[in-house]
Amino acid sequence: MGNRLRHLWLDNRKYFFAACLLFFGGALIGYFQAPLVEEMVGKMMGQLKEIAERIKDNGGGPLAVFWMIFSNNVFSALMMMALGILFAFFPIIGMLTNGVLLGFILFKYSGIGVSPWLIFSAGILPHGIFELPAILFAAGVGIRLGVLSLRSVGVLIQPQKLARLKNDWYDTLKQFPIAVLTVVVLLFVAAIVESTITPTILKEAVGQQLQQLNLLK
Repeated sequence: MGNRLRHLWLDNRKYFFAACLLFFGGALIGYFQAPLVEEMVGKMMGQLKEIAERIKDNGGGPLAVFWMIFSNNVFSALMMMALGILFAFFPIIGMLTNGVLLGFILFKYSGIGVSPWLIFSAGILPHGIFELPAILFAAGVGIRLGVLSLRSVGVLIQPQKLARLKNDWYDTLKQFPIAVLTVVVLLFVAAIVESTITPTILKEAVGQQLQQLNLLK
């Protein structure tokens, strides 16, 4: 198992780093160009508000929070992975928009005097240690599929590359189940932390400011 995970990482690391760059670039846009992206972020906040309301409808307890976070993250991650086959459009857009959302949130809290690093450390990092690598890796796998799709089009012009392309498709699809399992396990752990530990840390660190700036109202 360890050897398979090692090969999974080695074969996908450049796509993982590409996803990281997209996410980081989106975060910079969200932070430094907040007024320009406010309308787009408002729509994303509306989706988060719907999730928060569904959690309340299910009782609002830690179990309901866990399940809603876990199911939503798994669905998003698997969609980025699978729909990456459409020339990587969905994972690229997904990483950019999620980065923009994070940057915008950090900007809003910095506007009321809360350090962005404090928000990141207290509200994102505890579960983000597991969640961010999972989402970024899922996007990386999706980007890899998109690159293979583009190469499949290109092989019509350069048929001599068909054999190499077939091998790359075979290797990618053979690794897909273990990639899915890895992402799901990481998101499972992240959801546990986010539904139990993160709220306590965040409340202790910036409780009053959270009440002052409610982005989901």
